[in-house]
Amino acid sequence: MQEIFLCSISNVRSGDCKEDCAYCTQSSHHQGAIKRYKFKDEKVVLQEARALRELGTLGFCLVTSGRELDDEKCEYIAKLAKAINKEELGLHLIACCGRADLEQLEFLRDAGIHSYNHNLETSQNFFPNICSTHTWEERFITCENTLRAGLGLCSGGIFGLNESWEDRIEMLRALASLSPHTTPINFFIKNPVLPIDAETLSA
Repeated sequence: MQEIFLCSISNVRSGDCKEDCAYCTQSSHHQGAIKRYKFKDEKVVLQEARALRELGTLGFCLVTSGRELDDEKCEYIAKLAKAINKEELGLHLIACCGRADLEQLEFLRDAGIHSYNHNLETSQNFFPNICSTHTWEERFITCENTLRAGLGLCSGGIFGLNESWEDRIEMLRALASLSPHTTPINFFIKNPVLPIDAETLSA
């Protein structure tokens, strides 16, 4: 019998992303009505971790807006990971911070991060339709770096971006070549501030 693995996220850095991903309200290219802040206070994140663990959460993902990891983000995420692990809550810590090289991912691993989330989002062929500020190949390389660093890889995509079924199959084939530990499949919800004009898919 399979057990359900509950995973929750904390948006520890929000807004003002310079990337133009058409599906994301975190982008400064869109006028999303979201809270914007640089880094969430460590005490708040610890309170979230404790509360979520009491609710049965096993995975806790620390998410930052922005294109990629930099030294400041690495230090911040590492500090959070050490503080959360010190609580001995038994949480599987995941970071989701954009493009990352091998050295950065090894640094996070050594700080106590267990997995890294970086979604392919869609097929290589369709990706230019939803983003022009970075490439699908960059995403794939970050996924490869995650595995090389010895971290668990969480990578999936989004359905409902006006992609074809062939695009979905192509994305799943690419994911299969990576053999991620978990594969989230998200569904795009239409938002008037975003440029994608697609009806929300029904189950």
